[in-house]
Amino acid sequence: MRGLDPSNIDQLITISGMVLRNSSIIPEMTEAFFSCYVCNKTHVVEIDRGRIAEPAVCPNCETRHSMSIVHNRCVFTDKQIVTLQEMPDDMPAGQATHTVTLHVYDDLVDTVNPGDRVTVTGIYRATPVRSNPRQRTVRTVFDTHVDVIHFRKDDQHRLREVDVDDETGTKTAHFTEERVAELKELSQQPGIYESLAHSIAPGIYENLDIKKGVLLQLFGGARKDFSNTGRGRFRQDINILLCGDPGTGKSQILQYVHKLMPRASIPAVKEALLPDLPLTLHVTLTLNKLCCSPEP
Repeated sequence: MRGLDPSNIDQLITISGMVLRNSSIIPEMTEAFFSCYVCNKTHVVEIDRGRIAEPAVCPNCETRHSMSIVHNRCVFTDKQIVTLQEMPDDMPAGQATHTVTLHVYDDLVDTVNPGDRVTVTGIYRATPVRSNPRQRTVRTVFDTHVDVIHFRKDDQHRLREVDVDDETGTKTAHFTEERVAELKELSQQPGIYESLAHSIAPGIYENLDIKKGVLLQLFGGARKDFSNTGRGRFRQDINILLCGDPGTGKSQILQYVHKLMPRASIPAVKEALLPDLPLTLHVTLTLNKLCCSPEP
């Protein structure tokens, strides 16, 4: 992702990263329908990279500037803007993460969710930016994005099996019978809670209470509904706040959890701040995605 430069414009590229956010579905016009208000002659124009080539002269009566667009007869397609962030493992130490804007169309809309690690194949585009929307002048600096052709999710190291329906193409995740039997056998073992807590960041000595808190956050809880008693609803996820001096293993524990979770993100922190200042690590679990936020 960091290697993209102007020489890659209008070229087929492949990049890997983690989905940061998705926009809502946006209708984008692919064919514009024009009608002449003098002779009612109709004309269809295809959209080229977001530009509408409006006819200046009616092809029938040759009246200038008589063609008007009819929006309800234009053809639209689904579009979604996805923000892709580089993998934390590929990020150089002490630098901010890079992001790339992806434009997704038609069947690829809503195929990826925030937190998914994907490999994207598409065409690297550059579009001019107007300094004033009411003027035709554009800036010399262009905005870049990727027109996505294909998504491939990186689903390695998952506990679940995924079945794909040949007719509809829908994916269904489930546990195999062997995996279910293995999990039931583990649940019956005495001291399984202590064993799982010790297995988190085994390179960090002690801090068992902290590891138990992180373990409980990974498993989550049950959503409680007390609407009948007037207390409302309570979420099943918890937040964890770790405070301590440098060198106590806070970042190592979160790095271990970040590698363990299939959908997790941790922002970059300049290493120059770490040796001198105490660090507060705020861990939040939202939308089935683990976010580790260092706060110097």
